[in-house]
Amino acid sequence: MFLREKIFAGEGIIKADTVLENCRIVNVNTKEITKGDIAISSGFIAGIGDVEGLKGDKTKIIDIKNDYVCPGLIDGHVHFESSMVTLTQFAKQSILHGSTGIVIDPHEIANILGTKGIRLVMQEAKRLPIDVFVTISSCVPSSPLETSGAKIGLLEIKEFLDEKYVVGLGEVMDYSEVLQGNTEKLGMIAAAIEKKLVVDGHCPGMQNKELFGYLNAGISSDHESVTYDEMLEKARLGMKIMLREGSAAKSLDEFIPKLLRDGISLENFFFVTDDKHSGDLIKGHMDVIVRAAIKLGIDPIQAISMATINTARHFRIDQIVGSVSIGKRANLVIIDDLQAFRIKNVIFRGRLNPKVEAIEYPDYVFRTIKYKKIKSDELMIKSKKKRVSAQIIEIVPHQLITNRSIVELKTDGQAVLPDIEQDILAIAVVERHGKSGNIGRGFVRGFDLKEGAIGQSMAHDSHNVILIGTNFEDMALCANKIKELQGGIVVAKERVIDYLHLPFAGILSTESAYDVDKKLNELHHIVKKMGCKLEAPFIQMSFLSLPVIPSLKITDKGLVDVDAFKLIEPIQNR
Repeated sequence: MFLREKIFAGEGIIKADTVLENCRIVNVNTKEITKGDIAISSGFIAGIGDVEGLKGDKTKIIDIKNDYVCPGLIDGHVHFESSMVTLTQFAKQSILHGSTGIVIDPHEIANILGTKGIRLVMQEAKRLPIDVFVTISSCVPSSPLETSGAKIGLLEIKEFLDEKYVVGLGEVMDYSEVLQGNTEKLGMIAAAIEKKLVVDGHCPGMQNKELFGYLNAGISSDHESVTYDEMLEKARLGMKIMLREGSAAKSLDEFIPKLLRDGISLENFFFVTDDKHSGDLIKGHMDVIVRAAIKLGIDPIQAISMATINTARHFRIDQIVGSVSIGKRANLVIIDDLQAFRIKNVIFRGRLNPKVEAIEYPDYVFRTIKYKKIKSDELMIKSKKKRVSAQIIEIVPHQLITNRSIVELKTDGQAVLPDIEQDILAIAVVERHGKSGNIGRGFVRGFDLKEGAIGQSMAHDSHNVILIGTNFEDMALCANKIKELQGGIVVAKERVIDYLHLPFAGILSTESAYDVDKKLNELHHIVKKMGCKLEAPFIQMSFLSLPVIPSLKITDKGLVDVDAFKLIEPIQNR
């Protein structure tokens, strides 16, 4: 019946609800600017150009006054959880900045709450004035080298593949399982492809025959290229390239000038954030990326295409979103300056500047931290030698990858000690799902803390509690405060100094992005005074436990050599 109504709306038999007059339309189909009016009926675009015959007595007329109208922007890959706010609060900010669609992989929630968490997010999404498309998390946990709160296997994946807004299988991070022909992993991929859904990839540093094998599995995209040459090889082999510009990992400055220099077609490239800090989200979302791309030399229409139609085509949703076209959803952004990409208004399914309503959540999402009280000596690596050789995780600022080194450290005759002068701090990961009681221990360089400790229950992907400190007593204080809060970020120096409460699954606040950002700024100020020089220390910290991004990481099971995909001893000669 709805299809008949759309046809009648196009013929003018059913009159338009709204007509946008005097538009300069950014046509991403033909890469040109056209002039005309836009008729909207029941949230869809019924007519473009001369739409006089579609108007009725009750049609609302909005004069756009020769401003530009472009498609609503789409974030092609985001874990909204990294904003540390709920999906509702994330949408509240995104829509202000022209994002009318996001493609989420909710594997942060999934690693804690499993399929129940995914369904909760999908139910929440239905209430929002933003199109939420879902790729079902393929790696829960991301690796057998960590303990997660849940496991999602082939049977669980199949439960979701026929859901309305599921568009694919989420990034396949455990690439070693693919290359080894793991039956269940290949079953997930085959099930998605059978439903004509996309399979998103995650393969940093992969090349040659390993990359050939990975692509032969049917995986079609990647957002993890470390170098330009790596990214270009993947594009040439047929992968869709997600150009990532998030809060922790950024690629535009490095990749775009070289793509333009080499004359590479951008039709198979689109923009994603992957992870977006709440403070950055307040400043902007996909609009920030479009503006950055334009400043780096991409034509404005092409930049807009890379945030709209290119994304929609990859996920095979271009029949409903991604362009200002007849029959598509009236998800539109009105801008007054194409070069500056300055947003004036946003329309979602025909509604001007839609509002986001609050939602209540079930009690179980607020009870997820389950370890016993942590003692400081439980965080130590024991050794009776005077000096030992330690494997050190080396931070790479603004990157998710880490380097590694071997450094000689002192002991006190019982435990290996941090070395503040060399910027080598203790790091530990405490299993928090109540399953094993594991504690992984090691050392990290790059935080520059001169005193105290920091801890958080946001640690990709299994979200066990991660602690970094100059001493073990303060690290234990952080761990125990996090347990009391049932989730959060804590800073301690002989006592708990301050914290951000993250009670939803131990990783999200139910407050606004503004409230979270305000508290984060306070925490950033505190850790800066403690010596930390990193721009986004808490996000950087959260990726140190992700055992699928090279080269050295740490989980509750211990130190992980990601390149060899195995656990290794943090101390060589204890």
